[in-house]
Amino acid sequence: MSAISKEFSQIDPSSQLLLLLSRLELTIEQEKAVLALCSRIDDWAKLTDQARQRFVLPLVYRHLWQLAPENISPNEFEDMKYQCLTVAQHYLLVASTQRKLVKELTEPLGILPIFFKGHSLAARYYDEPAMRFSRDIDVLVPHERMVELLEAALKKGYIPCDPKQLETDRTSLEFLARVQGVITLMTPQGVVVEFHQRIDYTGTVYKTEELLSTAEFIVFEDIEIPVMPTAELFVYICLHHTKHHWSHLHWLVDLDAVKRHPSFDLNDVYACAEKRNLTETVKASLELYEALASPNPGSQPMSAQGRQLLEACLTALQGDYAVEQALSRSRATPDFSFAWQANRWHWLRWKFFGWVRIFRPSYTDYRNWPLPNRWQWVYRPVRPFREAIRRLGLSKA
Repeated sequence: MSAISKEFSQIDPSSQLLLLLSRLELTIEQEKAVLALCSRIDDWAKLTDQARQRFVLPLVYRHLWQLAPENISPNEFEDMKYQCLTVAQHYLLVASTQRKLVKELTEPLGILPIFFKGHSLAARYYDEPAMRFSRDIDVLVPHERMVELLEAALKKGYIPCDPKQLETDRTSLEFLARVQGVITLMTPQGVVVEFHQRIDYTGTVYKTEELLSTAEFIVFEDIEIPVMPTAELFVYICLHHTKHHWSHLHWLVDLDAVKRHPSFDLNDVYACAEKRNLTETVKASLELYEALASPNPGSQPMSAQGRQLLEACLTALQGDYAVEQALSRSRATPDFSFAWQANRWHWLRWKFFGWVRIFRPSYTDYRNWPLPNRWQWVYRPVRPFREAIRRLGLSKA
């Protein structure tokens, strides 16, 4: 037995079961393995809670309802169904919010964004979009239109979340758009929207203008949603989910859903991955997907990269948020969790910015010491001193 197979065998049956159920369809072999694992479950309330926390509860319920394991009582099914309804309600709220965002903000302003992950991914690739839980809405916005979009959103009643203490005058918004890559607002209905100016942290993998020019459109209800092409999205989710060690199971379902879609072409994916220098990341993600489709992950041959990713995934899934944070602190760069993902250019660029970013002001600098546009260059040379004073104060406290 390999080290990974041994580690997997020591995971509780509930976690093993959730891993197998994290795909849209099951093979006959997987169904047999699922029923065998179900016979070992003695606390279905705990499994329901685990599935909810890992964002796969509706899909788990659908599979179990179809397979009808003998040791699930009608009351336990009913409890699972009730909790699924709350997920469905949130899905409807997010879907309605995205529709309003397009109808009331981006379309009237003539802004062409790209919606990625979350609801837009579910709408295109899931057979039942409500199966996919989405906490928020992610939208990539042209940098030169960000201030205009923020102004319109704030007038519509959107509430600042990051930064919370946001001044809404134009000088403040212009400064924020220059120094912060992701700006988070909450709609009046309580849905969080992340407005991105780039989709990778360092800007070494993607160019926003180029990405926006490749937008495709999907029709959902009465609106057209601009999204990434399938190959581009698949490569991106491999990058993003690997960055977070695949710690949420709905990300594994995303991979499965996109792979099953008629627009998926593996040759296009690898061509896109090569262009982004992400070939090894995509290969390792596909090995992870194949390994977790087996009742005995790690039993088949894997590359060193795929095995390392599988080990990190199993560690993250068994741990809590603190474990996920501990794993994130070992990243090679903010965009790459593993050294084998980053080439020399990525590494050198991050090291360079590691030195110069101490001079980059934050919105807090503006909030504490608001300066007009012509004097905002002052923030950079004084930034290290202000930060040192701030940390000294925290240390004393």
